[in-house]
Amino acid sequence: MGKTTAILFILLLLWVKAGAQAHQDFYARSQEVNRSGMYFLGGWAAANMAVGTYGWIRYDGDTRYFHQMNAAWNLVNAGIATWALLDSRGDDASGLSYDEAMRKHIRSENIYLINAGLDLLYMAGGAWMIRASSNSSENEDMLKGYGQSVIMQGAFLFLFDLTKFGIQYNRRQNFLQDARLGMTPGGITLTISL
Repeated sequence: MGKTTAILFILLLLWVKAGAQAHQDFYARSQEVNRSGMYFLGGWAAANMAVGTYGWIRYDGDTRYFHQMNAAWNLVNAGIATWALLDSRGDDASGLSYDEAMRKHIRSENIYLINAGLDLLYMAGGAWMIRASSNSSENEDMLKGYGQSVIMQGAFLFLFDLTKFGIQYNRRQNFLQDARLGMTPGGITLTISL
């Protein structure tokens, strides 16, 4: 009886370790997906700051203001990407419980979804600026150029945030489908598809 108990105990430990490793690997991959997004956002920001600065210097009228807003807007994007990348360096998945890993992952999903809603507001604000430009002879070029830029930046961020949300949501659904906990007549079972 002692030998059987010892073998069952060892199997239980291996089972617990496999489950812990699965959710930790899932969260580590979640972090990689978020980091790749921040590198992409940082690249977008750098390109917009370079082209925006050039256009700001080179052009006049509403085109100048379009480029000026692109350069300024992407200072913020660059700051967000840099902060997120620096912040993620200290985030270690190895010590996370299943609940902590899921909570952190769902939090990043929610952030992408909330940001997508804000992006719609940015685009609406840009449309309002373009409309207001026709009523303002003094600031017509500025409002029109800024509005066009805000619409473009909002549209990019909307696609970016929805794409990242979709990727992370699908990853979580697939993980939950692959790791099932169930009751059987013989007891509790955990199934992890690797």
